[in-house]
Amino acid sequence: MKKISWFTPSTYDASGELWNSLGFNNAAISIIKALNDKECAVFYNRKNVPFHVNFCQPHYYQFDNDYIVGYTPWESTSIPSSWLYNMSLCDEIWATSSFVKEVYESNNAHPNIHVIPHGIDPDYKIIDREITNTFYFLHVGGDSKRKNAQLAIDAFLECFEAKKEYKLILKYNKYIHAEVFHENGYVHPPNHPQIICIPDQLSTEQMIRLYHKAHCLIYPTSGEGFGMIPFEAICTGMPSIITNLTGTADFAKYSIPLEARWGSADWNSHLYSCDTGDWAVPDFDQLCDLMEHAVNEYEDFKKYTIQSAKILHEERSWSSVADKILSRLDSYEKI
Repeated sequence: MKKISWFTPSTYDASGELWNSLGFNNAAISIIKALNDKECAVFYNRKNVPFHVNFCQPHYYQFDNDYIVGYTPWESTSIPSSWLYNMSLCDEIWATSSFVKEVYESNNAHPNIHVIPHGIDPDYKIIDREITNTFYFLHVGGDSKRKNAQLAIDAFLECFEAKKEYKLILKYNKYIHAEVFHENGYVHPPNHPQIICIPDQLSTEQMIRLYHKAHCLIYPTSGEGFGMIPFEAICTGMPSIITNLTGTADFAKYSIPLEARWGSADWNSHLYSCDTGDWAVPDFDQLCDLMEHAVNEYEDFKKYTIQSAKILHEERSWSSVADKILSRLDSYEKI
């Protein structure tokens, strides 16, 4: 039986510091399950297993095994310089998208880099949505400023304010980086009559139900290492307007790509206390146009996205991700 040692920090690391790793944990669980299904045993940070994968940010990497892999997503064009030393100690680096691979190469992070993307679970079933009395737009991730909830809100109100048959659902965790101008003043988004806010963490089953309820995802993100939210939305057959730069560029074509330019990743730089280069600045005018097209040509966009979803479920499952990882393990075993 093949064996892999795997490390993703728990909610708290060894120092007791809170590590916000929900996305990492969900992806790690899916990958490990897919590897187990292929009769590959995965052990948590096991020193006597030669092949070790660190799926986390580089300052958490563990180095007690024979062959060390660093597996880390990133969202802008420059990585923190503090990452470079630990990345250099790895035998190879895995990137979550073509964009991330290019960023690591341009930052001289490592000479041996491979793309290991994320996948989709069959629970994200494809449905044929119908529009009844209300058209629901959806934005997910407003607690992260780079996902641009404010831009999504502004575009929605620009196109559909006072049109009661259109609503915007905002899914975020506790706090949203956005405000709304309504009745001569700025208010918190839940106070606008066309905006529905869900500030709670949802289970996988609840998220799938939310995707199934909505008609169109608005995701004008500035930076993604991969982009699980829009990827999952497309895989349910939902027409999804997605920034066609950074990690989402690998699959934006499967629904409705949104053009963007490169601009300073100042918020990311603020978070990491270093220059993190550039990330995407989505085109607001095109976002408005695409939202109106999504409504006016909904049946065409829906048909196209459903066909795309079938392709993604077939070609980009978690099982296919496990195959890519096992191919890297095979390469190591042949050394």
